[in-house]
Amino acid sequence: MKRTAIPMRSCWMRAASVCFALILSVETLAAQQSYSSPAPKDAISMALGGISTALPGAESSFFGNPAGFAAPKASLTLVSADAWAYIKPTSPNIAALADAARSSNPLSAAAGLMPGNGGIGGGASVGIGYAGKGLGLGIFATTDDFAAGSGIPGAVLDSVTEIDAVIGLGVPVKLFGSTLSIGGDIRPFYLVSGTEPYAVAVDSLSPGGAGSYQTGLPGNPSVIDAGFGLAMDLGASLQLGSLGIGISARDISPSFPIWTGTFQQFFGSLANGSPPNAINSSNTAVLKPDVSVGMSWKPRLVPGFIDPALYLELQDPVWVVQNWEGIGSALDLLHAGVELKLLNFITLRGGINRGWLSAGAGLRLLFVDVNAAVFTEELGALPGNNPRTGVALQAAIRF
Repeated sequence: MKRTAIPMRSCWMRAASVCFALILSVETLAAQQSYSSPAPKDAISMALGGISTALPGAESSFFGNPAGFAAPKASLTLVSADAWAYIKPTSPNIAALADAARSSNPLSAAAGLMPGNGGIGGGASVGIGYAGKGLGLGIFATTDDFAAGSGIPGAVLDSVTEIDAVIGLGVPVKLFGSTLSIGGDIRPFYLVSGTEPYAVAVDSLSPGGAGSYQTGLPGNPSVIDAGFGLAMDLGASLQLGSLGIGISARDISPSFPIWTGTFQQFFGSLANGSPPNAINSSNTAVLKPDVSVGMSWKPRLVPGFIDPALYLELQDPVWVVQNWEGIGSALDLLHAGVELKLLNFITLRGGINRGWLSAGAGLRLLFVDVNAAVFTEELGALPGNNPRTGVALQAAIRF
């Protein structure tokens, strides 16, 4: 049978139409009550300006672009541990934290750091996974907690914790001399999220209070939402020599039932051997979809000796289109990073996260991978509105 060649322009137009339709359909899911799925503030991503989709390869596929599952080189992570703290790493702040740690009331002692950084907090993530050669399998647990306000009492606490199991597939396709990678995963998860502001009562933190603390105020009780759900992540990347272009749509989820109650009720249920049951709950929610497009450029300078890379990423492109007011609209959500790998084991990084600078470094010896970063991210609608500075550390055993 004679085959008719499809013009390259037609392929590009069809691919662009499918991607745009996917983005629009994903964004509409956020119309109902939604929760943001916590992603690790891993030191590599944060040092590069907070990018995720633009990072190629298998190691970043679990929380970045699932197209990385199609990578020809697989990555086995026996254990990965990330930790981050939202605090400016200055000498006075470090000294204040040390004093707070020695205080009988550490939460109250650290409250003075809130106004200068929009708040204080931190998080952690641990996991294990295999990605590459068409397959992705992993289990991860991530928590992120941040208290904002002028001080304690009166602080507003946002807390979210999620446990995920990832089962993914990826396929590379040769296309006109280039490689198109397509990947996706299904992700059962259990989410616990604070949905009301919490006002911490300092007086209950005194030694006489046995180290306990309260949350909530009269008429505004602190509550949490929890529930099991199922999410899907999709991604594609096109490799054109040293240039890579990627798109990802993460946290696509159908509605899932949520249980709502107090902290005491939640931990009481755990103490009895199981999390709260939300199966018969009439309250439902979805995850907030996350769409990003990005590119990477990795020129072959001196392979194995000096390997540079440039990354650019635009997050939430639909919002940019809907609120377009000139090129500044895109720059508001632009993330960029540069990387310089020396001798295949030392890496220097720098980035721009919506106008804020970040920096970091990494060291890889055999199967041990260690990375660190100092970053600032924007919590406000526009750059400069509400910056938050932090530090991130990562240690992993990878093969």
